[in-house]
Amino acid sequence: MPVNPTILRRRLGTELRELRARTGMSLEGASEALEANDHDISPSKLSRLENGLGAIKITDIRALVKIYEVERQQEDLLLQMAREARAAGPSAWWTDYESVLPSGLSTYVGLEAGASALFAFTGPLIEGLLQTEDYARSTIRSTRPTDPVETIDRLVELRMERQKVLRGTPRLDLVTIMDEAALLRPVGGRDVMRRQLERVVEICEELPNVTVQVIPLSKGAYAVQHGIFTLIEPQDLAFEPVAYVDSLGGNLYLQRPEQIQKFRKTFGGLQAIALDPDESLQVVRTAAEEMTHE
Repeated sequence: MPVNPTILRRRLGTELRELRARTGMSLEGASEALEANDHDISPSKLSRLENGLGAIKITDIRALVKIYEVERQQEDLLLQMAREARAAGPSAWWTDYESVLPSGLSTYVGLEAGASALFAFTGPLIEGLLQTEDYARSTIRSTRPTDPVETIDRLVELRMERQKVLRGTPRLDLVTIMDEAALLRPVGGRDVMRRQLERVVEICEELPNVTVQVIPLSKGAYAVQHGIFTLIEPQDLAFEPVAYVDSLGGNLYLQRPEQIQKFRKTFGGLQAIALDPDESLQVVRTAAEEMTHE
């Protein structure tokens, strides 16, 4: 089985963060110590490296183990981890799509591939792992109107490939909450939308690891501080969960315990106002039937 480079980067990052913590250095302090040793890594870059999000350079790892005064045996281990993480990149299937991947999405796909569960609030859209090709093409085209057809096709292909995690070993558990408005807007036209809604029902009936809940319009306004987000629970319990926020300001990956707790609380609040899974599926079925009528 191909090694997941995102998981390897996170494992290395965790080791580096723990080493810094043992020295009592802050991110700023570590950055200053590196600068004093003629090596430049900003606090923000160091933070990304520790969170498994930054590009790995062997020279950076050598500089860090020097200021952390790491013993030779552990230094060799860290350098080996860094080399494996760099070498694993081409073995990840999604690297075939690097040329068309939006900035930051490669990290998300890697985290998704190594997840045990996803808790996604998608608001006015159907969760990507449940989308049909036609619905996916319509939503992707709406956000990338000037891209050539070939690029859109590759992004649709990527989204379809990602859906394999729902039937993988082990299977990913998916809980997704959407607004009822997501069922009523005829994305791609009524025929495309009807098929999309039927697809949601089919997947939920086929796969016990997929749960869909709908927030009915009758609930009125509700507040979601961060907008659309996904909580990613890793397969490897040595890692902390990650909250991913897709916003106009860029992709955010948050994993401090207090941040994760806020997102869990928010998701729980959304579940409390959403219909239960059986009621939600009935609403989806009804919306699909209505899409057959002009």
